[in-house]
Amino acid sequence: MHLHRLMALTGVIIGIIGLFFTGLSTDGESAMETISGIFAQQDIEFADGIPTIWGGLETWAQVVLVILIIVTVGLAFMGSRAEKYDRNSAMITAVNGVALLAYAIYKYIDAGNKADDLEVGFAGAVQAGIPNVQAWTVSPSIGFFVLMLGTVIVALAGVLSMMGSNE
Repeated sequence: MHLHRLMALTGVIIGIIGLFFTGLSTDGESAMETISGIFAQQDIEFADGIPTIWGGLETWAQVVLVILIIVTVGLAFMGSRAEKYDRNSAMITAVNGVALLAYAIYKYIDAGNKADDLEVGFAGAVQAGIPNVQAWTVSPSIGFFVLMLGTVIVALAGVLSMMGSNE
């Protein structure tokens, strides 16, 4: 298999692994269900857990993501696998990688906003006197960087193959 095709497949695999990390990282995750239950009695919304990056996506985004992954993997196996992508396949692979990277960055920014909201919730729980709760810090997880790395590799595979294409 040609190096560019292997790069695209590797990028897809790395990106998929990134999707299964939790979206946020905090030491207070174990207390979230308790806080959520107490706040629910007071009609205050508070998350009862932290979903994976994949679980935090809306259904339409999951469908589009799966389609882009299938297209990228399909292109890697189409034609003569020992050769570079043809120009069109290289361009589609590069565009898929860039689109996935843009969406990963958007979701990272969104996760940062959710992290801020969750920190405010933890602070509110401390003020409400809920036992064994601290004003924990919350940040987007490393999974976003793993996801972004995978998408960059996919885009790079397409760009490199496009640069070397004669068609």
